[in-house]
Amino acid sequence: MRLSGFRFSKKTGNFTIKDDAIRYAELKQAEPLMMGMCEERLLPEGLIRGGVIQDFDTLSLILDECVREWGIKGRKIRFTVPDSHVVIRKVSVPGDLIDDEIRGHLYVEIGSSIHLPFDEAVFDYIVTGRTDKELHLLLFASSEELVRSYSDLFDNAGLKPDAADISPLCQYRFYLNQKPKVDRAASVMLIQYDLSGVNLSIFQQEQPVFMRNIEVDKNYLVLDKGEQYVRKNGELEFMDSGEKYVKVNISPEDFRLQANEIIKEIDHVLNFYRFSLNQGNDEVSSFILTGDHPLLHEAERLLAERYDYPVDSLKNAQAESSNKTPLPASFYLTAGLALKEVR
Repeated sequence: MRLSGFRFSKKTGNFTIKDDAIRYAELKQAEPLMMGMCEERLLPEGLIRGGVIQDFDTLSLILDECVREWGIKGRKIRFTVPDSHVVIRKVSVPGDLIDDEIRGHLYVEIGSSIHLPFDEAVFDYIVTGRTDKELHLLLFASSEELVRSYSDLFDNAGLKPDAADISPLCQYRFYLNQKPKVDRAASVMLIQYDLSGVNLSIFQQEQPVFMRNIEVDKNYLVLDKGEQYVRKNGELEFMDSGEKYVKVNISPEDFRLQANEIIKEIDHVLNFYRFSLNQGNDEVSSFILTGDHPLLHEAERLLAERYDYPVDSLKNAQAESSNKTPLPASFYLTAGLALKEVR
């Protein structure tokens, strides 16, 4: 799978929609990375929960407003599928299948020999190895109903959904853009620590071979920009790039408790990857820490205390917005999606 290159179209927009925000970006230049339009709209609580749209009509109205304000009606776009509804599996198919037959074979096998946690699936795959008897694949699958709900959302707003991607691939693509000289053969764990959840994924030979999504308790409020707040009782506040404030109403002590629970899950994933998936023959050599949580620096410190692995937080990413300012970390995911168009 090639994740970098030089040819791209400037006409495709990129959307990442999470429980708390809609973000849109366009790629201007890949090397060094410079984004064109970068826009954001923070969302009221409850419109999306765990990636599932709860109030389609209200969300549709908000997206309509965004499309008008940003001047992107009719734009071809790609989007990310919610992490909580993505499955990654290693599967094998008969070795005598030609390339044009693989997808049809998977359609038949999903639901019979290949079991997924949803009734109807949309999927993609990568061929990772071949023998005379078997083709080895990485299968990426999501709920067809969920993906269709987002596709319908964009259609209703006058946009043209063209492709979907998964966030670990987008984040890793951004990482490779920033760190072109890293050892791409090494196995690494990508930790996406966001306000709305934490995603753990492991990359082996540049391929995501394992993924686990962890929900976290909501610990933020979206407030009008005109309202005034002060720092007190350990609460933290920061102003986002739009017309809203995000107020993180969790003390540093409570955040450390939350992060330590995540670290327990990291321990489980590391052990599962090393001993169950690889029979002790491979293990993670480093962490990549990214995400939009404003306390990401505290998570980095806790990881460094707990593990001997290097932790790369991408805090010094060489990426710019269109106004020549550093690209906010909250847009790294959307920028990685935009880099999908680079060949």
